[in-house]
Amino acid sequence: MPFTYLLEKLDAAALRSDPFPHIYLENFLDQGDFEAVVNSPDITLPTAGSVDELFSALDAASYRPVEFPGCTKSRAEYVAWLETALKPKNTHATCEGKGMALRCTSPGSEAVRPLDAFFRSAELGDLLTEKFGISAPTQLDCGLQKYLNGYEISPHPDIRQKALTWMLNVNPGRNTEENEYHTHYMTFRREWDFIREYWRDTSDAETCWVPWQWCETQKRQTANNSIVVFSPRHDTLHAIRARYDHLPAQRTQFYGNLWYQPRPLTFQPQFQDFTHGSAPARSRGGLVKSAAIRLRGQLAGWTPAR
Repeated sequence: MPFTYLLEKLDAAALRSDPFPHIYLENFLDQGDFEAVVNSPDITLPTAGSVDELFSALDAASYRPVEFPGCTKSRAEYVAWLETALKPKNTHATCEGKGMALRCTSPGSEAVRPLDAFFRSAELGDLLTEKFGISAPTQLDCGLQKYLNGYEISPHPDIRQKALTWMLNVNPGRNTEENEYHTHYMTFRREWDFIREYWRDTSDAETCWVPWQWCETQKRQTANNSIVVFSPRHDTLHAIRARYDHLPAQRTQFYGNLWYQPRPLTFQPQFQDFTHGSAPARSRGGLVKSAAIRLRGQLAGWTPAR
């Protein structure tokens, strides 16, 4: 299997603990492999002069919109947001933008196809599940993805169903580290840290997105050819807010998840349910008793997340 040396790097990698357990490796691909991948026509698209030209280039490279948090699949809705700069409809209350995520459905280059196959391989899955102590059955979802301007997910630890996630930066263009589109790895501010403790101690309650101002960034994954791998839990806060010119080049990653089998969680508090400074209460049906809390949030300019 090509890219066997990447298994060796991941196997030898120590788990870092700050701000939560994760693998972080720079120069993940050997330099020659990285240059071949990032300069391939699957990743480096022609510079676009307009959004329409960008969509044409994405179409030609087999990128298709995917359902993704913080994104819309509708080009019309997305273009309308770009033209008006108004908060788009159906955007989470903690976010100001809504981008598009697109996946390369048929990688065409000799450099990208084997790397895509590597991320889908059983060898990689077995190594990572063992390294992170994942024993329950999982399902794989992964691919080469581009994220356009406006893509935003506020701080969150991922939902309980997600077992593992990885992100490898393969951003085309110059000085990519300086762009405002990199993933933030975060912790709660002291006054909001009770939410982390609540998620830790209440495993049958779903997690949620929270406002940016409740958290502090500890590090960002800015380095090109760097990979982060972690197993979501109560404290794996991360976020992304992409504000950049996507016409010359786009934020691009090999992105993947392992998912547990669905486990229904009827108790699903939203961030508004924490605004009074303590954990939410349950009703008999497992729902949150939060009418007063939601009213307070609405008076403060928030609307309930759905």
